[in-house]
Amino acid sequence: MDETGSVSADRYFAIGCLKLPDPSVVLREIQRLRDRHNRHNEVKFTKVTKQKLDFYRRFVDCILADPSAKFFCFIADRAGDDPVTRFGTQWDAYAKLAEQLVHGVTAPDELLTILADNYSTPQDVLFEPTLRRSVNRRMHRLTVTSVVRLDSRTSDGLQLVDLLTSAIAFEFRAANGLAGSYLKTELSNHVRDVLGADSCLDGFRSSRHSIAIYNHGSWRP
Repeated sequence: MDETGSVSADRYFAIGCLKLPDPSVVLREIQRLRDRHNRHNEVKFTKVTKQKLDFYRRFVDCILADPSAKFFCFIADRAGDDPVTRFGTQWDAYAKLAEQLVHGVTAPDELLTILADNYSTPQDVLFEPTLRRSVNRRMHRLTVTSVVRLDSRTSDGLQLVDLLTSAIAFEFRAANGLAGSYLKTELSNHVRDVLGADSCLDGFRSSRHSIAIYNHGSWRP
């Protein structure tokens, strides 16, 4: 699970989650790609260059190695429905959006381990146990066994989620004149091609992937 944007400062804030029943399938494909191209630095949407674009596309393609891989994204447009206004603080807003996302991706009887990007919070904001407890409470059972936050540089899985989530948010920003890089446009278009979406501006759903737009009415406690 990874996020892009600031929930308290940017117009668009998105959280994405890549669900992998067997993460090793995709991670082995990424490792083979890295070794083949001798590229071992962090992959990040904001770092795309002309020289990196093709490699980044192939990085995204690794999701296709596992037909059971599923991507889910929750995006908030603060110009309309601001989650900070709804939940009180930026930390509560982030936690509630993450809770809603995890609840939405969970199938009956599944157990989840969540690896999340190391989102900076004050010392008294305990994101990991809060997310675990809130999801388990909503599901009325043990659903999330653990939540671990990692530096994205240590995890190819988190770097893949960064590309997917940032690419989705980029389409929204570009459509409103808030972004204009042709390289990021190319990468954003490729991500939507892989997901099977012509556009995500009105949301998107398929048998494997889902892009949902936050509004106050979409929140279910």
